[in-house]
Amino acid sequence: MLNQDIRTFTLNQLGTHSILRGELVLLTVSEFLCKAIDGSHFKNKFYAVLMFSKGQGSLQIDHQIFEIRPNSFFFINYHQAYSFTGTEACEGSVILFTKSFYNYIYTGNRLIKSDTALEDLFPSITGLTAEKRKDLWQSFEALKKEYSSRNSLFKEIACLQLKVMMLKYIRNTRPVHPIQEAPDRKKELADKFSELVNLNFRELKSTSEYAEKLSITPNYLNAVIRERLDMTAGQLIKNRVILEAERLLLHTTLSIAEIAYGLGFSDRSHFGKYFKAEKKYSPNEYRKKESRTVINT
Repeated sequence: MLNQDIRTFTLNQLGTHSILRGELVLLTVSEFLCKAIDGSHFKNKFYAVLMFSKGQGSLQIDHQIFEIRPNSFFFINYHQAYSFTGTEACEGSVILFTKSFYNYIYTGNRLIKSDTALEDLFPSITGLTAEKRKDLWQSFEALKKEYSSRNSLFKEIACLQLKVMMLKYIRNTRPVHPIQEAPDRKKELADKFSELVNLNFRELKSTSEYAEKLSITPNYLNAVIRERLDMTAGQLIKNRVILEAERLLLHTTLSIAEIAYGLGFSDRSHFGKYFKAEKKYSPNEYRKKESRTVINT
């Protein structure tokens, strides 16, 4: 698979939801398979959950091949290569979502936040009891109902419904080898770094400061984070600062200067440049744009 041409999907190519386009997309299996054509190879810049109620075929994810059959569930992570073969009469539903949407309502709980909970999630669930299958489908229907509603706070509720859905998926996964594995030091380091960023992002914004706390070199920290999370350590720090800035801009009446100082910036101008470099809008422009979106829903 890796030596062949691989097409990369973004959510904007697949979704038509006027509000959540680029963040959360729900499709039927047949709609998704019309894009992910049999025999072709793909990667996603988002997470994908595939829920098959009918049909057959096979799904290859990286180097693993899984049989598609009724009542099978699959999870495809960011940047995993995958392809379908021999899909026939397939029915079901597909959930596509980004890290930023999953963390729209943020929690530091390691069982829920995307950078740990979904990182090494096993890609397939089969052989569930009728009761457990029903439970997963009911969670999906609750998410679908909110996704289609456009009611007040529908984005927040859809985010929470998605978390419930993914926690149930996690609960039902089974490891390939149920024996105790050797500790993954790089994963432990990546988890520790993420925790430190969540605790210190207001005061510490450079990779070297976190590397010092972890008693490693900045270069090694960057290498581990790039390997485990597909981004630099500096980008993870920026993402956390921007996430907090977005919350404060959308959910408080604090002035731009107050937000800047609260996030550890020396002045409003420095914060404005930092924010615009990531979001392409100034903090004030972003607040006005997103506030209009909320009002229009």
